[in-house]
Amino acid sequence: MKQRCKAIIVSFILVSMLVLPFYTAAAKAPHAAELLEEDHLLENFYNSQGIEIKGLNGQSPSERYNGKAIQDNGLKGNILWFDLSANLSRLNSRESVQTILDKTKKANIDTIVVDVKNYTGFVAYQSEIAPHISSSTIPPYQNYYDENYDLLSVVIEEAKARNLKVHAAVNVFSEGSNTYKDGPAFRNPDWQTRYYYAVQVVTAPDGSQYDLFGQNKVRAANTIVKYTSDYNVTPRVNRWGAEAVVIDNKVVQIIDGVTTGEVAAVPEDGYVLSGHGEGRTWILQHLHIGDAVDLSRSRTDIIPAAQYPTFATFVNPIYEEVRQYELNIVKEIVSKYDVDGVVLDRARYSNVYADFSDLSRSEFEKYIGAQVENWPEDIFQVKFTETGDELVAGPWFKKWIEWRAHNIYNFFNDARDLVKSVKDDVYFSTYVGSWYPYYYNEGVNWGSKRYIPDEPWASEDYHKYGYAGLLDFIMTGLYYPEITEEEAVAKSNPEWMSVEGAAHLSTEVVDQDTFVYGSLYLLQYQGQPERFKQAVEMTVNETNGIMIFDLVYLEMYDWWHILENTLNKSNPPHENPGLSKLIE
Repeated sequence: MKQRCKAIIVSFILVSMLVLPFYTAAAKAPHAAELLEEDHLLENFYNSQGIEIKGLNGQSPSERYNGKAIQDNGLKGNILWFDLSANLSRLNSRESVQTILDKTKKANIDTIVVDVKNYTGFVAYQSEIAPHISSSTIPPYQNYYDENYDLLSVVIEEAKARNLKVHAAVNVFSEGSNTYKDGPAFRNPDWQTRYYYAVQVVTAPDGSQYDLFGQNKVRAANTIVKYTSDYNVTPRVNRWGAEAVVIDNKVVQIIDGVTTGEVAAVPEDGYVLSGHGEGRTWILQHLHIGDAVDLSRSRTDIIPAAQYPTFATFVNPIYEEVRQYELNIVKEIVSKYDVDGVVLDRARYSNVYADFSDLSRSEFEKYIGAQVENWPEDIFQVKFTETGDELVAGPWFKKWIEWRAHNIYNFFNDARDLVKSVKDDVYFSTYVGSWYPYYYNEGVNWGSKRYIPDEPWASEDYHKYGYAGLLDFIMTGLYYPEITEEEAVAKSNPEWMSVEGAAHLSTEVVDQDTFVYGSLYLLQYQGQPERFKQAVEMTVNETNGIMIFDLVYLEMYDWWHILENTLNKSNPPHENPGLSKLIE
């Protein structure tokens, strides 16, 4: 597994460095949110590649998959995602929506997924439960949506006039912006997930300290990351930070990229401390050329989401008030609006370090029928080595991974029952990453109950909490620049780290429990329209259809004509009664 992780890091950090910010039509320079290093969509995926779990026994993980999609008789679903925050200026009036939907219809799209509750917890419809986006204090959201503007209603009305289907996307367990400290999670701090936070500490000669977010990983907002020469990728970071070059534990150079536009070269015999935001400020204030740098100290704590270095503020999926709040939002949308479907997004844990609250400990102990004597070390420990963070599995690690999947399964089961009880003809689906071998980090088993993973982290009962059979369809992100399995192998990666291989992985794991629509992230093909066309063709051929993420890139790259010339007019197989019987 260690060899596989090394290969993956090299390939996929390349993707992360391609990330461009979402720009609004009015933007001439990047605002604060656009200066972040991380790619919000793939952040957890990139950072999970550096996590090696020690102390586990089990079969070797699979390198290739051979799944087949449900026979769809040539019927394909053509879906386009409308991200809320990325398209503020494109969707803030009826006229702008009409323009976009005319293009959508012409491009042979049949279904729209409109993001009506995004990761900040704010909504773009008239809700009696959740706060409207117009009430947010988040700077990039200002002056776009009037308090009476109902995006969902407008999209439904205009889509129906064009015979387009509308599915409402709900970001479930993310309820705030950590960058701007706004959202329901900040108004209800008890909701926030509690993270197991183990970090090295950077100590300056003046005694000032700053947490080290990690080594050779994607730099997040307000963090400091250590980069060594093992991180052999260019560009390593963008210019929006400050960096201290360290050799023999002495600072030999300091570069402020914000003012110079430069980034440091990583020395073979040293490392670079790279800081963004508050991390940048700390480096510039407390480190000077000739200073000794001390990385010998570390600390471990359980901290609320508001203090954790990530852009989204997650809440605890088993906190009952949270569960009811999220279910009530789903019920409100299905009851009040003529939607064709509901899509759950971020219906998961944030990462492998969540949730370590007292509530989670208590409920986990009930689940296993025993006490966890050493918390959280009996789940796993974090150790720091020269090559990065290392997780050492404790005696309860596999049951913990199983228990988290059990919690998410129960939520999906309740949400499906709720949707169908209100309107039985409303479709129920979700959107996940296709990297199943690493998705346990998010506490999710999106596969079939029949699929038993040959993975060292999987318990004997993990497969029981696969939720694919609860869905009318599933969208899996085939988010790789390599299109064919051969291209992935040529990059020393497993075959499944390609569009083709990820489609095979997705269909094998789902095991024909539901329809699989492969999803493409257009940013990965920036400047390569022919590659994008090939990726579209591969996705449609190997799965039951395609989901395009996102509208913003179709507009930025003006690639509507590619879809128009590549996608066939069709009907989604999940809407075909005969085919739907195959998954009942």
